[in-house]
Amino acid sequence: MPYPEKPVWFVARTRNAQWKKITLRLAQLGIRCYIPPVYQTMVFLFTTKARALSLVNSGEMNARYIIDHNTRTLLEVPEKQMEDFIRVLDLSPDAECLTDATFVKGDRVLVAKGPLSGVEGEIVEEPDGAVLLVRVKSLLCAKVKIPKNYVIPAPECAK
Repeated sequence: MPYPEKPVWFVARTRNAQWKKITLRLAQLGIRCYIPPVYQTMVFLFTTKARALSLVNSGEMNARYIIDHNTRTLLEVPEKQMEDFIRVLDLSPDAECLTDATFVKGDRVLVAKGPLSGVEGEIVEEPDGAVLLVRVKSLLCAKVKIPKNYVIPAPECAK
């Protein structure tokens, strides 16, 4: 007998104004989800691959999954990236959610103090100070201004 699949984060796109209906339906089904407050056409679901596919195939959720072109299957977001992304958007009133654009690449950092302690991201220099970017694969970024003295270099193995 095969082992049950482990739940992971998947990403789907939906039409404008569908997020409330999708959030309610997923809650009824007991599926954890996250919809970025300022990018509400994107739905992140924490479930198994089989359940994610059945939601769309059965019509329970009107959405299209984002495909990872390297693996040619549903894009999976690592749990640590998702936790950091949610934390930055939920706990930082001045955080922004952006489509992934080309940025000046900075150093990978770990926030060592403050309310975002433990979040990993990269620093992008801005004229008026440092900005922390937290990426979700090659999809979205959350950015927030953060004092430079709050961050330390991230461990090499953290990705």
